[in-house]
Amino acid sequence: MVTERFLEQRKKLQLTPAEIQERFRKATVGEESKKWLRRWLEVESHGQVGLALFNLPPIVERAENDILVDVDGKEYVDLLAGFSVSALGECNREITEVIQKQATKLVHYFDLPHPERIKLAEKLVQIVPIKGGKARVAFGVTGSDAVELAIRAARYYTSRPFILTAFGDYHGVTYGTMSLTGKGGMWAYFHPIPPQDTAVGYFPFPYPYQCPFGRPPEGKSEEEWCLERLEEYLEYYFGSKESPYREVKNDITNVAAFVVEPFQSSAGYIIPSPGYLKLLRKLADKYGILLIVDEIQTGLGRTGKLWATEWEGVEVDMLLTSKALGGGLPLSAVVARADILEAWGPGAHVSTQAGNVLACAAANKVLEVIANEDFLAEVRRKGDYFYNGLKELQDRHPLIGHINAKGLYIGLELVKNRETREPAPEEASFILEECVKEGMVFEKGGYFHNRFQLIPPLTIRKSTIDRALEIFDKAFTAAEKRFGIR
Repeated sequence: MVTERFLEQRKKLQLTPAEIQERFRKATVGEESKKWLRRWLEVESHGQVGLALFNLPPIVERAENDILVDVDGKEYVDLLAGFSVSALGECNREITEVIQKQATKLVHYFDLPHPERIKLAEKLVQIVPIKGGKARVAFGVTGSDAVELAIRAARYYTSRPFILTAFGDYHGVTYGTMSLTGKGGMWAYFHPIPPQDTAVGYFPFPYPYQCPFGRPPEGKSEEEWCLERLEEYLEYYFGSKESPYREVKNDITNVAAFVVEPFQSSAGYIIPSPGYLKLLRKLADKYGILLIVDEIQTGLGRTGKLWATEWEGVEVDMLLTSKALGGGLPLSAVVARADILEAWGPGAHVSTQAGNVLACAAANKVLEVIANEDFLAEVRRKGDYFYNGLKELQDRHPLIGHINAKGLYIGLELVKNRETREPAPEEASFILEECVKEGMVFEKGGYFHNRFQLIPPLTIRKSTIDRALEIFDKAFTAAEKRFGIR
């Protein structure tokens, strides 16, 4: 009976031939795209993320800066930027030239030092806000590599088991990182053995618009209320003898590190209550815990600062970066206090492609551009321009319940009713497909499947922002008519 129930549950997760045909029936892509999509589905895993994000994803053949072009020649406004990888736009000429030049000298040298890698490490230790000032770098290939390495380093350095993270954080979906990523929809695929890390604890993220602690009393702002309740929550568990995190009587802490996103990206581009990182820094210092900040998506200029951490002026024990770092090539880095990465000996970590020569050369150009204050100021100006345009749409479209933005880190929350804040997931799915039909791509996410993550290249043009706002206006109008929302 148990086996039968399991098989029935598993069937719900699978994409059936009939469902695939229905997706093709609804598809708004051209005939050439459909041909490529059929070829794709014949040879690749049906677990592909593109089938989760879209009815059917566009088959993009080429791109330039903020515009994607599919195999049918249809153009799309790019509000994905390769999930923040293509921060300087698609096919950036300066980065392309650097890669081409480096490819004539050296392409790969295993996980060993070379001039571009050393120059990159020197830059990273200078620009990352590490507590105490002195830092070291460990390179990886992906963001998950960086998270796994940071967890291992934290536990080795502190000799403690527990890692604490927030519900809604995303830190990877490998066996080593899935336990820190609170996505129940992903956990279902780790069967029959779940991610083997029982020393991970979770706490609520201070998400003011949908605060897990409820609405504030009169006279108290949502941001203040959410953060104050979080502090009470954490202090309760650090002070309780029934908590595994501390042995209170003898003041023994069992937690190695907080591992957190400064803003929650995969969960919906949600900006927390101001003071969130300051609170964690305070608690980390009080209880002797490391503060590890995952800036894999928020970092490198996305929020209008080089690091989102800078918005609160917090120094961290480790900072993780990837995505935009390699200029389109896979590269990640852990930047940590020197004493942490000096605690282990030679050969403690190795990865064949870590610190790849081409990726490091590209990364040096990325940092040269993005770490410039004039560039960051321009990101903030473009972010303000986009935000103001969205606020004008909010005045006309009741589906838009909330907008939060820092630089070009922009999230929209869709609700059926602004008073009750009831999520509008069906409306959000409809609008996404309408936008794809009109020529624009972005990510839909959120705790309740009702948020849009807008991730344009940092080099997006104002004319492209204007086009994005036009498409949104048309799609929201269609949705409100379809669902009877006034």
